[in-house]
Amino acid sequence: MQATGIILAGGKSRRMGTNKALLKIDGLTIIERIAAEIRKITTEIIIVTNNFADYQFLNLPMVEDKIKGKGPLAGIQAGLAESKNEKNLIVACDMPFISAQLGEFLLQTLDEYEAAVPEVSGTLHPLYAAYRKETIGAVNRALDDENLKIRHFLQMVNTKIVKEDEFPFTLKEEYLYNMNQTNEYEHALRMHHEKKKR
Repeated sequence: MQATGIILAGGKSRRMGTNKALLKIDGLTIIERIAAEIRKITTEIIIVTNNFADYQFLNLPMVEDKIKGKGPLAGIQAGLAESKNEKNLIVACDMPFISAQLGEFLLQTLDEYEAAVPEVSGTLHPLYAAYRKETIGAVNRALDDENLKIRHFLQMVNTKIVKEDEFPFTLKEEYLYNMNQTNEYEHALRMHHEKKKR
């Protein structure tokens, strides 16, 4: 599929105390795991980061936030501006178990919508979601208005909130698992260990 994977790696990782994208599971950094998974369904991968040196080893194109200090919405703006494709999959850099199958389904949903965002157990996941390049206009308006909540931006475009029962496969909780604190990283290591034993 002609699509771009945009990995947001611009956060400060304050709660983790170290760069969470570079933490390792089974010898691979989280960001390497993410890149390997989305490579299955995209034709281009872009890293959005304000520290190029950290991710040089990936040999992937990098772009920095055009507006600093505005959180994930600014990262989405930078990624969409750089993307060569109409369809884009946004991924936060702290999601070690993302699923290409889920990403592909979200990208296909863009045939009819401008954005496709999974919702699980009442929680919206806009940082593993699909966005058409044209939504950058709404992103720019939200940034101009200082409305930095992605939820607000989603109300400005034709968004499909995809509920659990709408996926044509079993949506595993791990697909959308993200880590902000040390105990969540430790839990991810246990999850991976259990998965390997199966």
